[in-house]
Amino acid sequence: MKNWKKLLACLLVGLMALTVFTACDGSVGAPMGPKRSDAESAKALCTKFGVTYSEELSEKAYSIANWVASTSVSCSTNTNKTELYRVGNANDVTKTNLLQNNYATAFESMSMGIYGENNFVPGFGIDTDLDSRKDYIRFVLPKDGTVTDTMTKAAAGKTKLGVAYVVKDGVSYAVVLFG
Repeated sequence: MKNWKKLLACLLVGLMALTVFTACDGSVGAPMGPKRSDAESAKALCTKFGVTYSEELSEKAYSIANWVASTSVSCSTNTNKTELYRVGNANDVTKTNLLQNNYATAFESMSMGIYGENNFVPGFGIDTDLDSRKDYIRFVLPKDGTVTDTMTKAAAGKTKLGVAYVVKDGVSYAVVLFG
């Protein structure tokens, strides 16, 4: 009986020690991950840009969100958490496709998934440095609810929109595609 009491006491002490390392906000310390759009978030964006919702584009956006979230080590946010940055490797072929607006081909060459035709434009920033020999690009995802110049330019002449999110530290960052 004494052994059980000692074991129980040790377990209780261990649980109490773990509570010291937890935060009040359940989102803090939660792993970064992709999130599909819900009807409200997609409807709000569609209304802002005067386009219709596309489930196909949303699935492509989710693949991008999944890629961004897959390597949280290469992700960072600015101090106000209004943008999420994800750095990834990109060879010259990928960079050339990005310059030519062949986004599906570029994303496929980065092993982000299968995208099919080059019939969409990202509504988030893609920073490439083609003048140097650096083999990286940087995605810049805006905080959910933010309309950026990049989105506005990408939406010009488009009729469809797809969206997914990357959630980091309880904040959602939008991956928006226009087609």
